[in-house]
Amino acid sequence: MTRRSFVRASVLLTFLVVILQSVWALAMPAFRGPDEPHHVNSIMRIASGNGWPEPGDAMIDTKMIEAGREAGIITPGANDFTSKNRTRLFHGSPINQYFADTLVEPHERRSSIYPVEVAAEGALEVDQMTQHPPLYYAGGALVVKALDLEDAPWDRLLQVLRLYGIILTIPVVPSFIYTARRLGASRRWALLAGLIPLSIPQLFGTSGVVTNDTFAIGAGALVMAAIAKAGTERISPKTVALVGGSLGLALWSKGLLLALGLPLVLIFMLAKNETWKTKITATLVAGVSALAIGWWWILNIVRYGVIQPAGYHRDPPLDWDPAMAEFSHFFTIAFRTFTNSFFSSFGWLEGTFPRIVTYVLFTVLVIAVLWSLIRAGRTRTTYLILLSPFIGLVILLYLQGWSNYLSTSVVAGVQGRYLYPCIVAFAGIVLGLRYFGRWGYRLTALYTVGVGVFGFLWLMRSSYPGETWANLDRFAYVAGISVPVLVVVLTIYVLVNLAILTLAFLWARHAHEPDAFDGKVATLEERGVDDRGEGLPASPSYAPAHGHSGHRENTEFNEVAPVAESPSQGRL
Repeated sequence: MTRRSFVRASVLLTFLVVILQSVWALAMPAFRGPDEPHHVNSIMRIASGNGWPEPGDAMIDTKMIEAGREAGIITPGANDFTSKNRTRLFHGSPINQYFADTLVEPHERRSSIYPVEVAAEGALEVDQMTQHPPLYYAGGALVVKALDLEDAPWDRLLQVLRLYGIILTIPVVPSFIYTARRLGASRRWALLAGLIPLSIPQLFGTSGVVTNDTFAIGAGALVMAAIAKAGTERISPKTVALVGGSLGLALWSKGLLLALGLPLVLIFMLAKNETWKTKITATLVAGVSALAIGWWWILNIVRYGVIQPAGYHRDPPLDWDPAMAEFSHFFTIAFRTFTNSFFSSFGWLEGTFPRIVTYVLFTVLVIAVLWSLIRAGRTRTTYLILLSPFIGLVILLYLQGWSNYLSTSVVAGVQGRYLYPCIVAFAGIVLGLRYFGRWGYRLTALYTVGVGVFGFLWLMRSSYPGETWANLDRFAYVAGISVPVLVVVLTIYVLVNLAILTLAFLWARHAHEPDAFDGKVATLEERGVDDRGEGLPASPSYAPAHGHSGHRENTEFNEVAPVAESPSQGRL
């Protein structure tokens, strides 16, 4: 596969995934994403010219509450979006009436959400989104203003803002492909890495709603790709700038992205064939650059004395005593919630897969990661560094969840979706899949697409249950479109999945072949060098590969002509 065809295939795959995300966005009932009404409220408040109040000062506008009633997300007469008032999806806990049985206003009678005040008369619920940086919300407000959506009905407004979020996640698939390539995968196997997001349906459930998670996911993907680049070449001003700059941008999404500071430190401090002065300087410059660009968190420390102030306060039950806390109870609920919400729990932690399905998906993922680490070869160090934020985030989430449990009696905040900003690390899974050759390629494609389709069908069943599987009339009515249009949309969804499978099977036919040399292509593993460039001079102009010399190195891409594969590289 030539470089040109590789780039074209990457662009095509990214486009097809965006189409799938757009269908998910249409399928998700209005305001059904976690805290989606609050995110919309903050966007519309900025669009209304009412800025970014102090944490805890902003309230959910009464227009937002009215839109929630019309959408059926809350019960008739409810005045907030708390759990006691929310309707439930079909596979959710039956605390209140099911969404499927709730009246939803027809499209022509749906109201607008404008203007939104900081604290409108009669507002009862705090909009806690002002604890986050305002960049995502300001971008959404610009979209609203640019497209004159102030007076649009809430369903049309919501769909546009959901598409805005999907655009922010476009870097995910290219970053998967790029990272796999950097870790030593050939071009065709790197393209298979671009299918891995399909096997995590909740990633599509999250990217298909209005949430600042979309910005965090897209920006986090860029950080991981930059770290992969820094880990597979010598330290240079370019790699330092890319890592520091991308992390600085990502810090404008949400506080959890601070966890990506761990791989920033590791990738430079563990660099081989570099002096300690170079390693320390690179770490400091990249870290300071990230904090300087993402200065919001430093401002919080100056203003409030904490990195992230609380957006709202939850009072514990009157009879609650922290001495009553049981770690076994906390861990059981936290682990179940964490694994469920990584793969499913669509909506407000509702449309959850059967437990056996979740455990199978979790087991497959863990085995795939462990096997790929065994088969990673020379890039294992970089791969481990890419995986390191998962460990840091899991520990942070559990500690935060335990603290919250002690103070409120509620196990909350331990959700799998918080790992999505570093999900690109899973691109390394293809390093292990190469061992299984063409059949491994094909089975992986079938698995990823199959899990994605199952997730979408489960969302439809949870949101619009019908006598057979899903009620398409209800689906179309809730989405504010006609049934024929919905049929076209679902047909496109099917065709796109078939197109992805067809492409994957075509790539699999030649997965064992080395990449065609067009002047810019060989990975570090194909060159037979260490993942940090061991054995190369500090400023190489020529680099031998597996005993071959005379190939001029392209220093911009740090690559040389590919050579015949060795058995140690697996069955490519």
